[in-house]
Amino acid sequence: MLTAFIILSVISLLILVVAVVIMLGRGDDFIVGYNTASKKSRDRYHIGRIRVIVGVLLILIALALPAVAALLIMGYKELVMTLLPALVFVLIAGTFTISHFWAKKKD
Repeated sequence: MLTAFIILSVISLLILVVAVVIMLGRGDDFIVGYNTASKKSRDRYHIGRIRVIVGVLLILIALALPAVAALLIMGYKELVMTLLPALVFVLIAGTFTISHFWAKKKD
């Protein structure tokens, strides 16, 4: 189990690096949906705000991975299996909602 914790911690560090790169404005190609959108669609959103939203989401994920691994090591499998799907749903729904209302430019 310690190996799983170490692997998830390394993955978390990589996610943190990607979050910093995105928040610094160097990783717009990593933002799914924005990088494939047409120029017209991209012009409807504030890219700086999208960077903040995606960066914060990635930081939350990076912090959650080792916490989940630690809970599993301590034997809280049922708790993790119950709360993790709800947490993921809330993070994704919150991200979509915030990006729609905060990052979208007013016409």
